[in-house]
Amino acid sequence: MLSFGFGILNRYVMELEQQTKFDLLVRQLERSTRQRTTANYQLKVAGLAAIGYGYIGVICLALFSSLWLVRWLFETTQQRVVAVDPNQLWMLFGLVAIATFWVQYTPLSDREIDRGEFPELFTLIDEVSIKLKTPKIHHVVINYDHNAAIYQAPRIGLFGWYQNYLLLGLPLLQSLTPEQFTATLSHELGHLAGNDSSFTGYIFRVRQMWEQLTTDNNFFIFQWFFRWYEPLIKAYSFVSVRDREYTADALAKRMTSPEIAASDLIQTYIYQYYLQEGFSRELDRQARGSEVPPTDVVTQMLAVLRQPLDPQTTQVWLGLILGEATDTDDTHPCLSDRLAAVGDPTPKSWTPSPILCTAAEYYFGDQLADLATELDLRWYEHRKVPWFRQYQQAQYQREHLATLNLQANKAELSLNEATIQADLTTELDGELIALKLWQEILARSPNHPQANYQVGKALVDRGHLSGCVYLEQAIELDPDLVIPSCEELYRFHTFQGDLESAEVYLDWRQQHLPKQWRSKLERNIKDTDKFVAHDLEPDLIAEIQHKLANHPAIERAYLVCKPMRIFTDRPLYILGIKIANTRSTNLQYIQADLRLEHDLSERLRIELNFGKRLVIAIFDSQKSRSTHYQDLKLIEKIQKIPAANIL
Repeated sequence: MLSFGFGILNRYVMELEQQTKFDLLVRQLERSTRQRTTANYQLKVAGLAAIGYGYIGVICLALFSSLWLVRWLFETTQQRVVAVDPNQLWMLFGLVAIATFWVQYTPLSDREIDRGEFPELFTLIDEVSIKLKTPKIHHVVINYDHNAAIYQAPRIGLFGWYQNYLLLGLPLLQSLTPEQFTATLSHELGHLAGNDSSFTGYIFRVRQMWEQLTTDNNFFIFQWFFRWYEPLIKAYSFVSVRDREYTADALAKRMTSPEIAASDLIQTYIYQYYLQEGFSRELDRQARGSEVPPTDVVTQMLAVLRQPLDPQTTQVWLGLILGEATDTDDTHPCLSDRLAAVGDPTPKSWTPSPILCTAAEYYFGDQLADLATELDLRWYEHRKVPWFRQYQQAQYQREHLATLNLQANKAELSLNEATIQADLTTELDGELIALKLWQEILARSPNHPQANYQVGKALVDRGHLSGCVYLEQAIELDPDLVIPSCEELYRFHTFQGDLESAEVYLDWRQQHLPKQWRSKLERNIKDTDKFVAHDLEPDLIAEIQHKLANHPAIERAYLVCKPMRIFTDRPLYILGIKIANTRSTNLQYIQADLRLEHDLSERLRIELNFGKRLVIAIFDSQKSRSTHYQDLKLIEKIQKIPAANIL
């Protein structure tokens, strides 16, 4: 088995060249579709999907014909008749075809509600559904996400007969007025209007089927075809799905008004950002100090969403959100494009008005608290295991930080160790406590990127203009710090009332986002990548070797480098680690191996402090059967690089 940490190993993601071609093709298709009807374009997409099915059919027929050929050759050469019932071969062919075309669906485990519980909500769903002429909604489920969605699940697997699920996030309803929720509901049901869901679901199943085929060891014969086919089907279907997002927004506007549709979009984005930046970070802080998560997280979330937002902070969030551009990373257009499409100009400033009665309060009434309590339990059961892992990681961080603090009292730490000490102090004890440590690092190394960023951030957070110099230095030194530094500078100048300077940094951030995204894509590790010998100093290699030697489970270690084309001076390092493995098929031992790999990866992440510039690949020394053949190729490739073996 093989596990990865820090960077990314993703067998489904396109290579950088493929992604570039994909982006170009999407732009071309979006321009061409403006002059063509939706029906004609969907016909092209369906035809392209049929090519994929046709290729699989040809392969299956070739395999079936091969069986008949082997049978005929055997009978001819041996002068014996092989007693094989043709019906058995046809059954085998049918089973192979079904297994090939079968797409797995994740069953929903959310809280289903019915008409008897909340009649007013179902009345609204009926009204919108009738006006939009959508198929029947079979199930309405409530979850704890700040989101809403339409989901289709087949009753009989491959043969369809789909049920329509409407997923409603209780926190989303708590952040919207009833009128705004009507716009959200119209958008989601709009995906079912005009038989849109059947076509979109069909394309989704084609894409998912090909992902399953190309990740299976036994379907390597599809790999070469997929490299040509994936960008095409993904691009054509991508444009079709994005077009439906605009159509759904237009239906939301028609069912309400341009003003309500626009305010619904803005408020949804703002509160989503608020939960990510505020509420979720507070939960992360709690996880570092408590083994067990709170039992009332959803209830807390609903209460937080009822609190008024700070106007200045809201303005900063809105600026960052509106600064995002529509890209090929998400089928949803960016907020500014969606607002333009519904005919409401992008606001320069916006503050959410106090909500007298939220959509959650209006439709769930006195049962809202009980519903939140049910979702509290579901959140707890779903999150308690990852929460405990996060707590364990924090405990190890504290142990390692205590060791570094003790060493620092006896002698000066190396620059790398001092950086780890400051980084852990920031994460565990806060930026203000860690500020002195970062300043000491700056005194030793004025061009230390992370120290410049942390000192600058701490200073501008306290309203000191001097922090801007450090943040600008961080921008110059490390491309990974451009976006967070620009965001801090934008926030600072906005709070200071210097909107002209704030816009400058917002523009810088916007210009850098595509490049940063391509860099992230380039950091994916694949067996087709080119690796070279690492260029690290002997002292640093010795320090790494010393830390690896402290882990008895590690048998061997290999270190190589992947050159980057986006940020050429920021190479990516791959640390391949062989560990002892039980090679047992017993589930208990397999789970123990996975926990060992996860814990080892997390500890090395803390100890080595390479940030995003290191990928740790952990694999067992016996090349177990569960290891993917592409992983084995990657392992063998790493081992062949000169001077790769460092332990």
